[in-house]
Amino acid sequence: MGDIIKVKNILMKPLIKMVIKHPQIMESKLFLKAMAVFPEKVSSIYDEKAGKSGINYQAAFLDGLSYVRNVPDKVLDICTGTGFAALLVANKFNDAKIEAVDLSTEMIRISIEKVKEANYSNLIFRTGNAMNLDYSDNEFDMVVTTNAPIYLAEAVRVLKPGGEILVAYSFGGEVFNNAKEDIVQLLKNYRLELEVFKSSDKGVFILGRKEK
Repeated sequence: MGDIIKVKNILMKPLIKMVIKHPQIMESKLFLKAMAVFPEKVSSIYDEKAGKSGINYQAAFLDGLSYVRNVPDKVLDICTGTGFAALLVANKFNDAKIEAVDLSTEMIRISIEKVKEANYSNLIFRTGNAMNLDYSDNEFDMVVTTNAPIYLAEAVRVLKPGGEILVAYSFGGEVFNNAKEDIVQLLKNYRLELEVFKSSDKGVFILGRKEK
């Protein structure tokens, strides 16, 4: 299959540019089909390939976590994949309840197995659609996502006023930096105030806060 992770990262760079300029693309049938099929196909080898890719998949997200101001009681990890971000949040905020969702049932199965091994009692994994989250308005103190498309309307809907959202990518840092003005405007369109925008390793993280 080749190095799927590296291929994904190469393909993602032009896609990032397009999505920042035209976020409605993420609702197209072709885009949704790709996002539904790809995770299922790579789930069994994702962690192994990520480890061999030469990319530090935790760097940008961990850096972003260090800037979080609030101590959240309830956190949602959207498009959790194999659950690495959710586990890092659980490790940092021991008393928080963390829920993590992904459209891929196989990714969720792998994540659940990780939780069993790590023996975390404050983590729940379940299948869920990032475009149509099965949660109430203003339910979470914090929303996080890594290396995935972010449907801001839904993410902001379930986030409490004053709550923080952390979006991190382990690749494409230069692409995001060049599009910073567009990203800031995009956040404003969804009632998010930019707190921190920072390159980290080869990636970037964006930390915002929902208007009260």
